[in-house]
Amino acid sequence: MTEPQSDADFIASVVAEIENEAQIRAASGDYPRALLRTLDEEFRRWLPDSASQQGIEESIRGIELASYVDPVVPIDSQSRLGRKVKYGVRRLTYFYHRHITQQITVLGIHVTRPLRLLDASLKQLSRRLTALEDSLDVNTIEREELLAGFSGAKLTDDLRAEIVTAMSSVTGRILMTDSVDLDLLRSLQNPGQSAYGVGPTVTTVNGDLELRYELATDHLNVLPDESLSGLILTGMTDRLSLNEQLRTLRKALDKCAPGAQIAIIITLPKYWEELLGAVGSDLLDGRPLHPETWVHLLNREHAQNISVSVASDQSTAVIMAILK
Repeated sequence: MTEPQSDADFIASVVAEIENEAQIRAASGDYPRALLRTLDEEFRRWLPDSASQQGIEESIRGIELASYVDPVVPIDSQSRLGRKVKYGVRRLTYFYHRHITQQITVLGIHVTRPLRLLDASLKQLSRRLTALEDSLDVNTIEREELLAGFSGAKLTDDLRAEIVTAMSSVTGRILMTDSVDLDLLRSLQNPGQSAYGVGPTVTTVNGDLELRYELATDHLNVLPDESLSGLILTGMTDRLSLNEQLRTLRKALDKCAPGAQIAIIITLPKYWEELLGAVGSDLLDGRPLHPETWVHLLNREHAQNISVSVASDQSTAVIMAILK
């Protein structure tokens, strides 16, 4: 015979079941995220205290309850004489207890008032961030489903040879990020050079290559300034948003020494349009930039000897430059 389930355990099981169903609904996209968030707030509001985590509101209420002091002390006693003595003491000291109670109550008010103002400000900020998140998250599920399994065009042999030729004069560290071309990286393993790849999809099965499984932005954050003699950007030019591309370019160039050789490998927008159609190419994060835009960005960074080479199949292009 099973033991009866306590109220706390029953509430916990119901909460877990509701939260699991909410996660399924959110992942499937059946309901808008804003609606699910509103329902969650209402659910948390009426949830018993024993089943909810202690938040700011509960903490403030706890302070308010703790700041209340009853000046009427109890006089219960096992003997009649004891009750009379306690009653007399209470009557004689009541004014003192009431004075202390008033001071503690005022202190509690002054403590909880800024906390409530802070809580209101945080809630307002959370609502504004939520509205911003929802406005930036339009059609996220549709875009991810549409682009699942698609990748940029492969680097052609003619462009690979051109990059190797340009990097042959480089002495020092060469970084490739973040969709590492193993054939290109292997071709850069020359005396005096130290080429390595960093990216979220690299594998370590190639023992002859230096590969690091990490995000390019995380790796760039720990690199010393002017520590790179060569830089090859690929992958991020196809999948990152516009702001992320600009930030990554700026951060990567800060890590390059003067005279560093720069190569930016991109998939041409026309290729994406042929592969995905007009709607799919428009839904790409950031919409991949044209070669002319990369030339403009490099000019703004005072790069020199900028050139653009397009693959024979018109799928990819390489923008070469030397950092001043």
